Amino acid sequence: MDFLLTTNDSLAQVISQIPSSQEAVHILLEDGEHKGLEHERIFYNLPNPLVIESVSGKAENCALRAENCEAFHKDTENRAVLTFGENCTSVTLKNFTIENTHIKTCDDASLGNQAEAICFHCQKGKLFCEGMNFISRQDTIHVKGFSHFKNCFVTGDVDFIWGYCDTAVFENCALHTRSDNRGSDRPAYVLQSRALNAKPGFVFINCEFSAEDRGKNAKIYIGRSQGTGKPDSVDRWDSIALINCRISCLYDKALWTDENGTRAVYPEKGSALYGWRQYGTKIINKDGTVSDYDEKVQEKHGYTMSEKDKEILLKAIF
Repeated sequence: MDFLLTTNDSLAQVISQIPSSQEAVHILLEDGEHKGLEHERIFYNLPNPLVIESVSGKAENCALRAENCEAFHKDTENRAVLTFGENCTSVTLKNFTIENTHIKTCDDASLGNQAEAICFHCQKGKLFCEGMNFISRQDTIHVKGFSHFKNCFVTGDVDFIWGYCDTAVFENCALHTRSDNRGSDRPAYVLQSRALNAKPGFVFINCEFSAEDRGKNAKIYIGRSQGTGKPDSVDRWDSIALINCRISCLYDKALWTDENGTRAVYPEKGSALYGWRQYGTKIINKDGTVSDYDEKVQEKHGYTMSEKDKEILLKAIF
């Protein structure tokens, strides 16, 4: 089942007309601005294997943009630009941009700024993204189940990658922490993992973490804890792995934070397969030179993997 969409066509309307079956769906997007539903989600919840890709093969030439957020629609599965439901089996996205254009107008504590570009709300399905740009501010990407992001660009400012995943692999991706549109001196976090119990969680391989200066009092971290993970909890484990990643010196040297002890971290210490862990991390200095990461300054819950640990983890996820 093949579709070619111009910028005048509605992706939401096309999806609504697809019958539920095992037949694969292939959607080609012509270059240009594809408008989403303002303050609404585009929702795909079919078992049909789905591929959406741009005609040109260049993410900068093809974009799906819309505004949605928690203030407009409550709960994670309702506030993204593009949402995939629990009936999905296989979803592939290639070479286009998805942007949630929401601009923050209140404090994060008001619980209105969460604004995913994409929500993969499917614990049993698989998501593969290649050559994609994902742009928002808070909670840019939410994933459950299994996902693989390859050669993608992701930007945001607070927990802009998060979810209740089994395994989410980011390979050769660029992660960029933005400045806050409300002003400087506000902290930032790339990840908040709520991974499933004893699963690998979020794994970054050969990725680069860049950042904009958010002010002298604003610390930037790779990850922070949600704070309620336990040995017997189904999810909410703090599982994030960095393998041979390069990190801007604008990020705090500790990498991880329990926010001054106010959020419990579980596992309390990382290991090869779960928890906060890193291997072969490099720091990008202000002059552009690269130096080895000093594991001695890593936050107390963090763990430096050995070569054997790295191989154990890679074997588990591939």
